Amino acid sequence: MTPAVPGGPGHPAPEPPPRPGPGPSPKPGPGPGPHRELLDAGWSTVLRPEPPRAGATGAERIRSLAAGGYAALPIPEEFGGGGAGLVEMAGAQRALGLVDPSAAVALNMHAFTVGLMADYWQRHRDTSWMLLEGIAGSGALVASAFAEPGGSPNFMSSRSEAVETAKGYRVTGVKYPCSLATTATLVCLTARVTGTDETILALCPRASPGLSVEGEWPSLGMTDSDTARLVLRDVELDDRLVFHRGPADVIDENVISGMAWFAVLLTATYHGVLSALLDEAYAQVATARAYGPRTALLGRATRELLALGGACRQLGADVASGALAGRAALAASVGLRASLSDTRDRVLSAVTPVVGSRLYGRGQRAAALLVDSAAVHHHPPSLLTCDEAVGAFCTGREISFDPAG
Repeated sequence: MTPAVPGGPGHPAPEPPPRPGPGPSPKPGPGPGPHRELLDAGWSTVLRPEPPRAGATGAERIRSLAAGGYAALPIPEEFGGGGAGLVEMAGAQRALGLVDPSAAVALNMHAFTVGLMADYWQRHRDTSWMLLEGIAGSGALVASAFAEPGGSPNFMSSRSEAVETAKGYRVTGVKYPCSLATTATLVCLTARVTGTDETILALCPRASPGLSVEGEWPSLGMTDSDTARLVLRDVELDDRLVFHRGPADVIDENVISGMAWFAVLLTATYHGVLSALLDEAYAQVATARAYGPRTALLGRATRELLALGGACRQLGADVASGALAGRAALAASVGLRASLSDTRDRVLSAVTPVVGSRLYGRGQRAAALLVDSAAVHHHPPSLLTCDEAVGAFCTGREISFDPAG
């Protein structure tokens, strides 16, 4: 008997669609100019997302992308997936960020979670392949339910409780904010096992009795990311859907792999969002033929994104090849995540005098991109801990994500 994953591990998976050769990311927006020759270089993906259809809701756009093959993209081809590795998934996330920031930040969580599961299988060669096959076969979206109300300075800590039962676990807790709250078929969650010092990492069908979506995320930007609060009240979890159990609050290979995948994909996503904002700035200057000092400001913003993109792709390649591993990979990943926030602010500082009041105008795409990009500062790990973690590694101390530790 196999786990009850929609699409059915153990059931024949459909043949994956033919994969075209890698190519450059699409170039939507107001007539991309020569700057995109620099910013698009090195990014490759089979994904070719179209700009959002007028009137389509965020949930509709997310479901359409999943049905078009995105859900299976990071799953190995042998299990019916697209076989995209970390660097190619980064290219896909950047392509989405260019045209649809809300869908991109939501699907980033699916890509991160499923990519981590695929990496876990590559390392352990265990029965987690059945879960991957089920996701690929059904085109299921997987929500990442790690964040909890009020935030946690130590992002590895979970307040949710898992009580052991004869068939698995009974989970109670609140996950918030959680993207793909209504569009996901499965929820990947963490919970501390009651009476132990261990945590489980598991998939839970979103339709499980006791699991409900309550309230939306009252954010200023990324408003179509299908983000809300998930509440679990004595949700029965089959043990066969638990793909890892280990010591809580310990930096192990799963934490390192997860941080690398998250940092690379997150950086690529916002690289796309900021590239779209630069498209707006370049188009405005070109239309008005008002260059002068604006040329230097645009050049500054472009070189910031050029350097960030190169760092993102290189880290992804180094982690995928094994050239960077262990605590060094963790420190580099955390460093990239913090650099992303710094770069966003420097890009906005350069672009603001160029774009002017359009960055503050209702209905202006540039203003929407500015607000969307501000969300970058609020992803884990906390910016308060990033530089401390890098410094700790470089001085031979233990890395901690708890500011009080």
